[in-house]
Amino acid sequence: MLAITNMRLFYYSGWCITDGAMIASGIAYAGKDKNGEEKFDQIYSINIYETEFGLSAQIMMQHWNHQIHLWLKYYVFNRTLVKGKRPGLMNNMAVFICSAFWHGFYPFYYVMFFFCALLGELSKDIYRSRIFFRWIPYPLNSFLAK
Repeated sequence: MLAITNMRLFYYSGWCITDGAMIASGIAYAGKDKNGEEKFDQIYSINIYETEFGLSAQIMMQHWNHQIHLWLKYYVFNRTLVKGKRPGLMNNMAVFICSAFWHGFYPFYYVMFFFCALLGELSKDIYRSRIFFRWIPYPLNSFLAK
């Protein structure tokens, strides 16, 4: 666990430097919020808090390398959808296989991204089954609701 955490921190530091460069160049400027303060979150690489403490695997994967997530969502996932049908495992699998192909031809990438697609589907199934856990008190049930 220590080695994995150390490796994640290695990526976090690089992405935070990238975010700083985007803010400094003005690319990340998103206008002003309702309080009149300027926001710089139009483009960001990672949301560390949501990546570490997200309540579902889906949320955690969305905030890890966020801009690539958006690209894969709009240009791979949305193009594999069939009108009138719900997205399923094959849509997720197409996204993760594309990502594995982008990372290279090492077999582990394909295995890892295959299991990430399965984890995403499992996360959606757990979210859909939250109705069965309404008898659990709210503070504990809130973990199932996300």
